[in-house]
Amino acid sequence: MHTEIEQKEDRPYVQVIVEINNTLFAIPMRSNINHKHAFLTDKENRCGLDYSKSVVILDEGHELDHVRKPYIREMEFKALLGKEYEVKKGLNKYIRTYKKASAKRDISRNELLCKYSILRNSFK
Repeated sequence: MHTEIEQKEDRPYVQVIVEINNTLFAIPMRSNINHKHAFLTDKENRCGLDYSKSVVILDEGHELDHVRKPYIREMEFKALLGKEYEVKKGLNKYIRTYKKASAKRDISRNELLCKYSILRNSFK
C-alpha cells in the first residue's frame, strides 16, 4: 500500500481516482475538512474530497486496496455524480497552488500549505 494513504484496520477509505496529464491521483473522502482545498459533498458537516491529502498513484494494481469494500453515503455519492470536471479542475488548481507555494516557502501561509500537503512527496 502507498505509505501516504491513510489506513485503518477496521475500515477502508473511499478514494476517487482522477487522471491529470497522464498521472493518476487518489483523492480521499474525509470528514471535518477545515480548509478550502476540497470538493465538499456535505457542506454542513464539511465532508468531501480533500485535495491536500491526494497522492500520486505510481502503480495502481499494488497501491490501492481492492479487497475491502468502502461505502459512501448516498447523499455524498449523489453530490459527486456528474462532477468529474469540477473535481479535476479543483485538483488541478490545488496542484498549481501547491507548486507556487512550494517555490516561496518563506511566506508563512505557503509553509503551512506545504507542510500539511501530501503532494510534498510528489512535487519537489
